[in-house]
Amino acid sequence: MKLITKHFQGNSLKAQLLKGVTGSAGLKAANTVLTMTTGVLLARALGSENYGVYAFVLSIVALLGLPTKAGLPTLIVRETAKNQLNGQWGLLRGLLTLANGFVVVFSIVVASVSALVVWWLWGTGESTKIQTFLWALWLLPLIAFGNIRSATLRGLRRVVQGQLPEELVRPVIMIVLLVAALVMDSELNPIQAIQYNVTAALAAFGVGAFLLVKAMPQGVKNVRSEYEIKAWSLSLLPLSLFAGLKIADSQVAIVILGSLASGEDVGFFRVAATGAGLVAFGLTSVNMALAPQVARLYSTGDIQKLQRIITASTRAVLIISLPVALVLILWGDVLIRLVFGAEYIPAATALAILCIGQLVNTSSGSVALVLNMTGHDKETAKSIVVAMAINVSLSLVLVPLYGLNGAAVSSAMSLTAWNLLLMRLTYKCTGLRTFAFSVQTKEKK
Repeated sequence: MKLITKHFQGNSLKAQLLKGVTGSAGLKAANTVLTMTTGVLLARALGSENYGVYAFVLSIVALLGLPTKAGLPTLIVRETAKNQLNGQWGLLRGLLTLANGFVVVFSIVVASVSALVVWWLWGTGESTKIQTFLWALWLLPLIAFGNIRSATLRGLRRVVQGQLPEELVRPVIMIVLLVAALVMDSELNPIQAIQYNVTAALAAFGVGAFLLVKAMPQGVKNVRSEYEIKAWSLSLLPLSLFAGLKIADSQVAIVILGSLASGEDVGFFRVAATGAGLVAFGLTSVNMALAPQVARLYSTGDIQKLQRIITASTRAVLIISLPVALVLILWGDVLIRLVFGAEYIPAATALAILCIGQLVNTSSGSVALVLNMTGHDKETAKSIVVAMAINVSLSLVLVPLYGLNGAAVSSAMSLTAWNLLLMRLTYKCTGLRTFAFSVQTKEKK
């Protein structure tokens, strides 16, 4: 035990990574359990039709919020890590000032325009959808500010604190509210479910703001803001395009299902996607801790050390994800019946398909993160355009023919193509190999 704990002590790179990864993994594990619990409670309380409405509205709001969570958090992580390394506190203060101002203006404009458009499109015939959507618009600023706060903390190497509000506080509050409603015998509807979501997001925002104030270096508080608007803008555009289309790519299937298929299929897909997300559990945890270290090591030119870290982390992720994927593929129907109920068993085939796509994703390693943290953000932007085009094209063809399973095939094929392309680009641009069994590298150009 002493031998193990010794690796976590001190402030070395190894200790920072181990503490970041294990802390992220612990939070992610807790979040996975809490998210699954929330999903089960909602799915059972709402029923497949109303659960589909809830999922559809959240997907629309996620797409509307792309400019605030698309590239901006990645830029903040990268620049915060670099500015902390170089002691450039004025630049950090300036970046955060601009980011927060943008969120305020964007949220007001988008929420106002979206409310008018939805009211015009759906009218009085879709009153439940309209009210659900209007409440969901409150999530735009809350989630956006949360992303900025999380990115700043992670850039400052406060990896666990950066994730705590969203990974733990928000789902716990959501579950407490849902359980309280069910205990009081309240008949849950999509509007109430979104209201609970907004309340939980507000609580997470408060906790996150407190953690950020405590963690902010004194140098940032006592310096005037400095700006590198041109450099930030040049990086933000491809980062935003990449992250925005990546989020859009993950929502395409739900939106097309909601438009061309039934509300039940949307609910089934949501269940399948939730299960398949368990396969990427390890990759998500590693990425949270790895991001600032990649930016630092690449800046100093220590490519060999960076390659060893990437290879070790990818193999560890694959060891975790493979057994999870096999269980979900082989016994998905049993697990769905046990957790969500017999009503959701049609999601089993889609779950297996999505798990195969996630296996490719985890074995490919932290491809997008490496490119973004090393300044090759234009390459990731190009790659996601290709993946998005594949997903949309296949979805438009397969969803009308095969419904739920067609959407799953489209998503899995898009994810596979994206990872294969990014592995090639990562080696070409940085000399780093991210595949689980690749170790060769070349010197940084």
